[in-house]
Amino acid sequence: MQLSLHCRTSCCLFLLLALPASGQSPRVKPPETQPSTVQPPPDVQDHPQVPGLSAPARGWNAGATVSGVHDSVTGWATIFTPAIGYSFNDIFSIDASIPIYMYRLAESRSTHPKPTAQLVNQRGEPGDVVLGFHAQFIPRSFQYQLTGLVTAPSGDEAYGLTTGRVTFDISNHFERTFGRITPTLEIGAGDSTTLVNRTVTKNYTSLGPLAHFQVGIGVELLRGISFESDAYEQLPIGDQKIYGPSRHGKATVVTGHNVTEDNGFTNALDIPLNGHFTLSGYYSRSLRIHSDTTAIGITYVIRSGPATESDPMDELFR
Repeated sequence: MQLSLHCRTSCCLFLLLALPASGQSPRVKPPETQPSTVQPPPDVQDHPQVPGLSAPARGWNAGATVSGVHDSVTGWATIFTPAIGYSFNDIFSIDASIPIYMYRLAESRSTHPKPTAQLVNQRGEPGDVVLGFHAQFIPRSFQYQLTGLVTAPSGDEAYGLTTGRVTFDISNHFERTFGRITPTLEIGAGDSTTLVNRTVTKNYTSLGPLAHFQVGIGVELLRGISFESDAYEQLPIGDQKIYGPSRHGKATVVTGHNVTEDNGFTNALDIPLNGHFTLSGYYSRSLRIHSDTTAIGITYVIRSGPATESDPMDELFR
C-alpha cells in the first residue's frame, strides 16, 4: 500500500508552536514587590494537538490546513483539514479534525479498467473524524505527553478511507531539549495504522492490534524555523485487515499477520510566517513498502500562541 498525506491531514501537515522552558521561581526577599522574571510552565497552547492546530492556554481555538501531497504511485492530491480544540487547563485538552480530499486519485471500481483508466478522480471525499485527548506533564528531567485518539467512521469504506468501525490509539511522547537540539521518543499501541504517524497517512485504512515506535531529533534553526527528522516502526500484533479501494462495490480487504508492518523515516520543515500562518513541508520514505511521499502546505490558526526569542521552535506533538 502506498503512503499519502493525511492531514498534519494526511494531512495531512502540522504547525510547530513554542514550548517555554520551565523553571523555579527566583529567590527574592520581597516577592510581592519584585517582578517575576521566570517564564510560566508550558501551556497546552504550546502543543499542536492535531496537525496545524494549537489550543490557547485555556479556551477554544480553531484552524485549517491546505496541503498538496505527491505520492510516488498515485500522484498529486489536495487536502483541506479543518480542526478545532479546547484546553481545560495547563494539562488537559481535547481536539477534533477531519481531512477532506478536495482532489485525489483512487483505483477504479471497474472490474477490468482500461490501462489508461486505472486511476479515477475523486473530489470532496471526507476521511474519518479524529478525536484527540491529551495530557502533558513536565517532570524534572524531560517533557511528557500522553495522547489518546479515537476515530469516528465518516469516510468512504469503498475507497479505503475508513474501516467502518471506531478505532483507537494511545501514544506516549518523551522529549528533552539541549539548547537548540531536542531528541524525541514515542511509544504507542492501537488498532489502526490511520492513527500512527499522523503527519503522513495512508491511502488505505487497517484494523488490527499493533504497536508503533518513533525516535527522532528536532533542531531549531534561524528565526523560528524548525527541522525534525524521525525514524519509525510499526509492528502488527496478531491478524490485520487492510481496507483498500472497492471491487464490485465492496471494499477490498487484505487479511494477514504482517500486512500492516512498516518502517521508514520522515523529514519535516516548518517556517512560521507570522503568528497565524505557518508554511510546512515534509518528505517521507517507507523502506518496507518502497514508496515516497512529499508534501507542502500552509496552516492558519485563529488564536496564535505567544512567541518569545528564547522559545525553542523544534517541538512536534501530533
